[in-house]
Amino acid sequence: MAEKQKFPFAIQNVTEEEDALIKKYYKGYIRPFVRIGPHGYLWPAGYGDHAADIYNLDVRPDDIWVTSYSRSGTTWLQELVWLVQNNLDFDTASAIPVSTRYAFIEYPTLASEVRKSTPNSNIKGQRATEDDYTTLPNLPSPRYVKSHSPLSLLPPNLLDTAKVFHIARDPRDVVVSYHFMHIMFRYFDRSVQFKEFWELFQKNLILHAPLEEQVREAWEQRDHPNMMFLLYEEMKKDLPAVIDRVCTFLGKEYTKEQKDKLNDYLQFDNMKNKSPFVSSEDEKKDSELKFMRKGKSGGWVQYFDDQMKKEAEEYMKKYLMCTKL
Repeated sequence: MAEKQKFPFAIQNVTEEEDALIKKYYKGYIRPFVRIGPHGYLWPAGYGDHAADIYNLDVRPDDIWVTSYSRSGTTWLQELVWLVQNNLDFDTASAIPVSTRYAFIEYPTLASEVRKSTPNSNIKGQRATEDDYTTLPNLPSPRYVKSHSPLSLLPPNLLDTAKVFHIARDPRDVVVSYHFMHIMFRYFDRSVQFKEFWELFQKNLILHAPLEEQVREAWEQRDHPNMMFLLYEEMKKDLPAVIDRVCTFLGKEYTKEQKDKLNDYLQFDNMKNKSPFVSSEDEKKDSELKFMRKGKSGGWVQYFDDQMKKEAEEYMKKYLMCTKL
């Protein structure tokens, strides 16, 4: 095992004012939230406790990592990648949730300090992962890894060692989906309105923010031979073309008939019905409170009032300037 490196970034508490505002919404956290590194990525204090452990994870050459800002199409891409790499084993994919087939490395760091449990543990007792950074070293190869951490906080040899996918999505659609996920997983009370969430998002007071810096980090590595950068909108517009790209990237060849079957399997409605996360009876009836909600591109517009749309225009200018997308 390589010698453990010192974590290279500052971990600082948010201001008292920011912490009070964050905790108005995120319940059960006692210690101040933290910002990490020069871009100030927002995490609970628990991530700061283990940032060095995550940064020093051993990476194997046959690892496959899927990274993203949350609610950007991660689960959809995970399924595509796993199936391509595993000879289109639809039987296993149907029988074993994708959350079991991938380790979600930073998951335990999100737990509420009051509940001493995982964030969505009150949803039918289900976890968002079976494995995380604590168990990753013991998993057999090949390992499949999911992360919502930016590349700068992940092992520095990651891209030079393993295959890495990153998927990005229109931030306006992300923020809508992220709002409903916060309610579904009980991060926020059901009474929290989207307008409140949008205000927090603009202030980078939502988990993993700032979104634009995480996307920029991945976009700047798009030409690395071990990086595949994808847009959610590409998958929606032309999934067969994305399947071809993933096959080429992973060195896999399939017949047209096999790829057509994969395309059918990965249709969003099919994926939505396979979601491993089932919430309360009331939420089963609410299409907004499903782990895979609607899958639309541009659906954000119905949630923004006129003032929010103006704010979104300004945000997108900043986003595009930062990411160079």
